[in-house]
Amino acid sequence: MPRPDVVLCDLDGTITDSIPGILRCLRQALPTIDMEHLTDDDLRVWLGPPLRHTLLEVHGRSEAELNVFVEAYRAEYFGGGEYEFEVFPGMAELIADIGASDTSLVLATAKPIESAERVLTRAGLIQYFDFVSGTELDLQRQDKPSIIAHAIEGIGADLSTVDAIMVGDRKEDVFGAQHHGFRSVGVLWGYADQGELVQAAPTHLVANATELRGVLGF
Repeated sequence: MPRPDVVLCDLDGTITDSIPGILRCLRQALPTIDMEHLTDDDLRVWLGPPLRHTLLEVHGRSEAELNVFVEAYRAEYFGGGEYEFEVFPGMAELIADIGASDTSLVLATAKPIESAERVLTRAGLIQYFDFVSGTELDLQRQDKPSIIAHAIEGIGADLSTVDAIMVGDRKEDVFGAQHHGFRSVGVLWGYADQGELVQAAPTHLVANATELRGVLGF
């Protein structure tokens, strides 16, 4: 297919396999709100959706508990946990090729922008991105439609006319793209539950970076 004007790309579970660091840091923070009974399988579903949604809406916790948990989690994560990752096979090469083209490459992640930039820098990929969109440290702009809108605005494009495609591993990535009328690619190597991406109905599903390269026209 023709190359899009903009490729929007998620980070955790799409570019980087960050489960080891995230799970370790979640485990360190869970005792602060008496949730240390959760298993690793329970915690995998926390990867992708905003913590606000997971704690307040899924687990019925309070704003005060959210704030306590986030402070404890960030102390661990920003203290080194964010660097416990590997880049998925083929993604670094694809990102470099997109970055060298006329297509704009923008990160669209639920991770705080400052942390995402540090991760991309450590991975040696930051120079290929035209803009990094994510959440703020005060937990604002956590929903994917807002993150995507911020990403498009960040490169000076028009949401109503730009040809963009969102690449991600969770239903939130697909729904965020659909909200704006964009195409989407669900990557099957990430952190989605079984059947989650099929039910979300992305424009494309891919099993590896080679298939993703073909879908994006690279």
